[in-house]
Amino acid sequence: MNPAALRGALLRALRERSIMADTMEDGLDALIQRIGGDLSRATVAAAVQDIVADGSAYEPVRLPPGALQCHWHLELTPRGQAAAQA
Repeated sequence: MNPAALRGALLRALRERSIMADTMEDGLDALIQRIGGDLSRATVAAAVQDIVADGSAYEPVRLPPGALQCHWHLELTPRGQAAAQA
């Protein structure tokens, strides 16, 4: 899948529902499963990094107040929602 197609697939996959997981690896696996296709974690991680860098998704690693461990939560920003609908 080329980078532009992967970006579109990521945005569409996250438009309806964000992905929450205990670890980045689990989150990437869930995202790969949702997108479908033969994708590696490294390829999807790079695409996630790109949509975070351009402001289409929030930083996925979060430490909620009072928590003792981070979790992974990938969701679109309003900019990402608009791009996913276009």
